[in-house]
Amino acid sequence: MALECSLDALSTLDQTDPEAVQALLDACTATLLDPLLWKWALFITLACALVGAFIGWAKGRWLAGLVWGALLGPIGWLVIALSRSGHPECPECGRRNVPAAKVCRHCGVHLGSAANRSERARLRRNDSGRGW
Repeated sequence: MALECSLDALSTLDQTDPEAVQALLDACTATLLDPLLWKWALFITLACALVGAFIGWAKGRWLAGLVWGALLGPIGWLVIALSRSGHPECPECGRRNVPAAKVCRHCGVHLGSAANRSERARLRRNDSGRGW
């Protein structure tokens, strides 16, 4: 009779019988080392990582999404979905652009020159010479 690794088998185990304990231990070890179990675990981890990378790609942070998805699965998806976007913001219209963009894809303004003449850049330039 083959033992199965379950809580029922553990609860009915005679702990004074070393052969029964060893048989249950062998059954649980065989279950944990089953290649099919490891294939499923690897498949689920890769699927979660890919979904996380896709969510991160939409936020401009695909690598962070890949790592969070692989480590935490659906919780990692929430972490990356609720995190700040990695896309830079246009100083004129305030909308997000791809990281290497030179021109805003929404309003068409040149991002380098708009950053220099924006209100925020002017305030930073005025405050840079002052200290305590």
